[in-house]
Amino acid sequence: MAVDREVTVSKNVWKTVRVVAIAGIVLAAILLIALIVILIDQTFLPVCPKGQTIKPRNYEKPGVFDDLTPREMKAARDFLLSLESPALKRQEDASVNSSYIYMIDLHITLKSAVLQYLDGGHRQPERTAKAIVYRGDLDPPRVEEYLVGPLPNPNYHVLIRDPAYRRLPIPWPSRPVDQIEYKHLYGILIKATEKLYTVFRESYGMHYHNCTKEEACMAFFDVAPRGLESGERKSWFWGFRKVEGFYSHPLGIEIQIKHEGTDVSEWRVVRVIYNGQMYYTIEKLVEQYTLNRLRKLDIKVDSYDEQYSSFERRGPKDYDAPGRGPRFYEPDGRRYSVDGQHVQYVGWNFNFRMRTSTGLQIFDVRFQGERIAYELSLQEAAVFYSGYGAVSGSTNYFDTSWLLGASSYELVPGVDCPGTASFHDSHHFVNSGQPKYYKNSICVFEQNSGMPLRRHYSSDFQGGYSNYGGLVDHFLVVRTILNVWNYDYLIDYIFHLNGVIELKVSATGYVQTTFALAHEKPYGTIVENNVLANLHQHMFHFKADLDIGGRANRYSTLDISKETVRIPWYVERNKTQLKFEKVLKEKEMDAILEFSFDHPKYHLFYNQKTRNKFDYHRAYRVQHGAMSKFHLEEASFSRAANWARYQMAVTKHKDTEDVSTTIYAQNDPFDPVLDFHTFLDNNDKLVDEDLVVWLTAGVVHIPHSEDIPATATPGNSYTIYLRPYNFFQTCPSVSLSEAVHITPGNNFDTLHVQTFGTKQESRCFQKEENYEEFNGTTPLI
Repeated sequence: MAVDREVTVSKNVWKTVRVVAIAGIVLAAILLIALIVILIDQTFLPVCPKGQTIKPRNYEKPGVFDDLTPREMKAARDFLLSLESPALKRQEDASVNSSYIYMIDLHITLKSAVLQYLDGGHRQPERTAKAIVYRGDLDPPRVEEYLVGPLPNPNYHVLIRDPAYRRLPIPWPSRPVDQIEYKHLYGILIKATEKLYTVFRESYGMHYHNCTKEEACMAFFDVAPRGLESGERKSWFWGFRKVEGFYSHPLGIEIQIKHEGTDVSEWRVVRVIYNGQMYYTIEKLVEQYTLNRLRKLDIKVDSYDEQYSSFERRGPKDYDAPGRGPRFYEPDGRRYSVDGQHVQYVGWNFNFRMRTSTGLQIFDVRFQGERIAYELSLQEAAVFYSGYGAVSGSTNYFDTSWLLGASSYELVPGVDCPGTASFHDSHHFVNSGQPKYYKNSICVFEQNSGMPLRRHYSSDFQGGYSNYGGLVDHFLVVRTILNVWNYDYLIDYIFHLNGVIELKVSATGYVQTTFALAHEKPYGTIVENNVLANLHQHMFHFKADLDIGGRANRYSTLDISKETVRIPWYVERNKTQLKFEKVLKEKEMDAILEFSFDHPKYHLFYNQKTRNKFDYHRAYRVQHGAMSKFHLEEASFSRAANWARYQMAVTKHKDTEDVSTTIYAQNDPFDPVLDFHTFLDNNDKLVDEDLVVWLTAGVVHIPHSEDIPATATPGNSYTIYLRPYNFFQTCPSVSLSEAVHITPGNNFDTLHVQTFGTKQESRCFQKEENYEEFNGTTPLI
């Protein structure tokens, strides 16, 4: 018979058991967590190190090339507004017949003073602002330019008369159109289009003057030049469907407004064109339309048909499944650093800034401790159109007048620049009473070209090899993208690890189109119903202020020719071959390049006193890979584009010859304020002088259907190289640790791979910037 027994456990023992159990559970949990961590660590790669530092600007202590800070802009503004003369109004209170500030930007002082600071140990030059002031209350009105300083606490202003300007005072009609003037112009448009309501509804199914977001709306935009001769100010506005990519939806309605002088009550519509039929008043057009005495339009479209200009995905989807393409990453972090607006990268040192008018500039470019260039900068981006219509046949853009720097908007990570790039802001004081903040308008990144910078496989011609050597072509890119009206221009300053500098423009964005009248066909391509994209020529102008071995430089060409001579080793036998000779260019008029295939040449810049060990001059070569002849030299507007006549020109440096064009070129190209020819006319000597190279790149573009929705960058990039030529003893890239050298072992059964301390594998991933952080606006600050 079983006997039940009770087991009594003391409180202390039970307490001990519970403690041990809890400890066991905790230990098991810890072990489980550790196991999970190990599994995660084995499954997911860590984030790559950040590498070199990216420091924001020091707004309290800006450098000699740094853009004006918002504080400096406001200080210059407030100082000018406090003066009794000129008596300026705040822009928010100004009208066309007032005096007010249009723009404030940095004025960089004399080059000699800057170099004394950089090289000679002198103190940093005082910072100065340049202010452009519209003097609408004067008789006659004019534009004035002032220097204001020293910043950030100005106590003086000086009215300047730029010696490079051929017209002073600056003529009133040549000024850029600003928001104050546009306000009146669009007011006139609204009143004019109210009378055209019936015409618009019946012709397009849209209207303009009182359109709301819920309705199908029209949009009107202006073109330039504003007239056919100097002093005119008559702007054409043309109508579009207000949809994504409206540039490709012209409607065949064009309205010209005369807005000369400062009395806006006298501004009026002077021409209107509908479907190729012109009238001098809106009332006359409406009358003829009502009486059915003109060719009417009926070009209404639905939302599906208007999508051809959109960036939305459409078309065949059989060839592409959603997926990510290759991306950049930096396994050891950034190899470049940015300190405010100063960049360092594997031997390169330079500064960047964003000038409001011409855009991104690079200053004080040094490689391995030696200055190569004082300044590299875009000067102008011009487009010259052909066409039959009043608008298409008169449009010729000088984009600096539309402000390239203030048209460089926010960049999108992962598209405009790699997601791993560093992004940098800019500020502009223009067309507003306050500074504007441009987020992420400049990016800096290192790029792998996917090609070797140099390589060689040394075959033994018996199925084996003796060695292999190679080095990846990495380079640093400083980029901004200009968005002026329809086109987007990628401006790249590229720094290669063999001492080469690359100036590159890539074009994308929308082609400019016009309503496809029958007479337009010789001047473009039909790209959609009633839409023709116009023939045009792009021209870009660059400045390269080179200082090779110092400021005392020479320019020589190596002129290549052919000869037929007797072969010294064979009796009575001849050979034909190339030869070259060095030709020194002594005067500015001798240093103009007009390209000829029959007379190829190298272009060398050097200091006469610096030579390599083989007694050659240590030079840099300008290799122009994007030359285009300017085909409109006889056109009435071409005087403002005299720089475009030369693929290359060389001048003696003058501080007064700072830019090759001005913001006044667009609205009076017929008698421009600045004519580039004046830089050459004095024919200065070029021997042992501080030299500036002016370079024109371009292309003629006949649009095609694949330009819809937008022109693509492949095949639309234009490049100029600045290359060392006997400047170094060998290729400077031999010092780089990322090279690969391979030699075989006996019988090729082993490899001896030398990577000079650089790791070949990566066990991390790169953190990237995100699309969602894009804002796209330029708020006042």
